[in-house]
Amino acid sequence: MKHVFVTPVGALRNRWREAFPEALVVTSVEALALEAPAAEVAWLDASQMDDTARRERLAAATAAGYRVVVLSAAPGEADAFQALNAGAVGYCHLESAPEQLREVGLVVAHGGLWMPAELVQRLVALSVRTQPASDVARVNLEVLTPRERDVARHVAQGASNREVAAALDITERTVKAHLSAVFEKLAVRDRVQLALVMSQIAG
Repeated sequence: MKHVFVTPVGALRNRWREAFPEALVVTSVEALALEAPAAEVAWLDASQMDDTARRERLAAATAAGYRVVVLSAAPGEADAFQALNAGAVGYCHLESAPEQLREVGLVVAHGGLWMPAELVQRLVALSVRTQPASDVARVNLEVLTPRERDVARHVAQGASNREVAAALDITERTVKAHLSAVFEKLAVRDRVQLALVMSQIAG
């Protein structure tokens, strides 16, 4: 999976390079097709864009076939919702740590959706209030090991891999391994779907 960062600065921040050493960088969405045609995930630096500019650039990047993650200098729920509603498949802080960027990249590259934990929880709460119980409620947690269930519960509550690792006193690598197993066993593709599944089971 190839990544390209779209930023007016024209250079990768250190944490971006650390997360994706082979990433490309372009200064505009218009340059994507010319300079990064093989890239699949486009990270859009929206820190210097107004709402109109971001919306236009996001639309252009998604129309060109890229899975777009919006990078914000001041993340907020309303802002995240607007970006996701406009076609982004991910939204995170411009200064996210390399390990979180890799986590976001992995999720969106595999067809998932990444959003801030608080937005996931609002979505889950809304779903529980408005959606009737479905087949998801019949998912059997017994297919998971006790540790996988622990990881699933923490992640469903919005915890990052680092936070789960600290809470369970295990390594982040172990968390990732358990989470991959959870996704496969419960047939979900990202943290949002996992949170929805877990909320239905809890309900």
